[in-house]
Amino acid sequence: MRMPKREARIAREIEKRLKRDAKAARLREQLPIRGVRTGAAPNEQKQIRLGNDPTSIYGMKVTWSCKTPDVEGAWSWGTPRQWTAEEWETIIHPKFQQWEQLSWGEIDDLSSGSGHKMHHNMDTDTICDEAQYRLVEIEKYGDIIFRFRLGNKRRLWGFRTLAEFEVLWFDPKHEIYPTDPD
Repeated sequence: MRMPKREARIAREIEKRLKRDAKAARLREQLPIRGVRTGAAPNEQKQIRLGNDPTSIYGMKVTWSCKTPDVEGAWSWGTPRQWTAEEWETIIHPKFQQWEQLSWGEIDDLSSGSGHKMHHNMDTDTICDEAQYRLVEIEKYGDIIFRFRLGNKRRLWGFRTLAEFEVLWFDPKHEIYPTDPD
């Protein structure tokens, strides 16, 4: 006998949650330290926040850097981690030139035609297993990773520290966080 659609969906959600919890436990065992760490060097000088609300970055202009991107090797699905010069010049860099004219509050307000936020934080336990293990491998620990949308499927992943976005990965095919067709 077939299970009703609602019950099947609930069962799939429970199964997905159990898998995610088991994976999170395995990843925690691999971390050499406890707590949140995004890979920022501890000797970097801290910046003073200026503006009306010093506790909020939403009034600050977007800044970005590409000091330590993860560009070695390729993903298991065949996409190299290193973007091409053409991708940098025609896709990635022009977007940064647009975004650095905006505040983080304006970035947060941008949404797609379907109403979803275009650029936002994501829990690292929601990205694909390979990307999670890669974060451990390159010692970029963090509970939250930020994702910029560059087009239909293209994404740019990295960590945001105050107003600065540090580029980590260019994902031209939406494979780091694949979406279900359901």
